[in-house]
Amino acid sequence: MNIIETNLKFGALSTRKSTKRVILHHAEASKCTAEDIHRWHLQNGWSGAGYHFLVRKDGSIYSLRPENAVGSHAKGSNSDSIGICFEGSYMTETMPQAQINAGRELVAYLKGKYGFSKVQAHRDVCSTNCPGTNFPFAEIAGATASAPTPAPAPTPAPSGPSYQAGTVYTLLADHLRVRTGPGTGYATKSRRRLTVNAREHAYSNGTLKKGTRVTCKEVKRIGDDVWIRTPSGWIAAYYGEKKYVG
Repeated sequence: MNIIETNLKFGALSTRKSTKRVILHHAEASKCTAEDIHRWHLQNGWSGAGYHFLVRKDGSIYSLRPENAVGSHAKGSNSDSIGICFEGSYMTETMPQAQINAGRELVAYLKGKYGFSKVQAHRDVCSTNCPGTNFPFAEIAGATASAPTPAPAPTPAPSGPSYQAGTVYTLLADHLRVRTGPGTGYATKSRRRLTVNAREHAYSNGTLKKGTRVTCKEVKRIGDDVWIRTPSGWIAAYYGEKKYVG
C-alpha cells in the first residue's frame, strides 16, 4: 500500500494517547484533493485538515493530519480515533471499486498496526448522514486486519576492537606485513615501497617492528577482521581474533 505524503502545514496539534477505532467519512464533494480539504478546514478556523487520510476515487491514498495527532473529524470521538475521508458524495453517488479496494486496504493496515477491530461511520457517533446512504460501509469496515510489518532484526554489533581514522596506534606484534589492500589476498610490500619513516622501523623484508607507531588513515572491516590503512599501506589490526594493533 502506498500512502502519498502531502507535507501540509498545520497549526498547533496535540498527540493522541490511544487509538481504538477508525471513523469513516465522505467529503460530500464529488471531486476534491488533499489540499482542498486542508484549505476548507483552515477556513473553519481549525489547525488544518481534520481527517488523517483521504482516499480518492482512483484508489490513491493521501496522508492529511499527522497519524499520531488528535483529529478534528468527529466531535466527542476524536481523542482515540483515526479519521478517514473518502472523496465523493455518497448520498447520491456510487463508489468506484478502486476506491473501495483502497479503503479496505487502509482499514486493514490500521487494524493490524494498532490492534483494534472497531470501525464506525461518522453517523454512528454524531448527528449526521455522513458518509452517505450509498457508502459501502460493511464492505470497507469488514476488512481483515493485515499482519503488522515486523521490525527488522537489529544488526549485531561487530566483534573485536574498534579503530578510528586519524588516530595514532602502536603495533603490538612483530614482523607485521604491510599490504597493498585490506586482506591477505593483496600483495605484501617490500621495504623500499614503504614511506621513509616506516623504513626506519622495518626489517629488511619490509615487515614492521613491534612498537612502531602508525597513523590510521582508513578502517576496513571484513567479517570480524579489521584492517587499517597507514601511509605505507594496509596492515591487519585485528585478525583471526588476535589484536595486532592497539
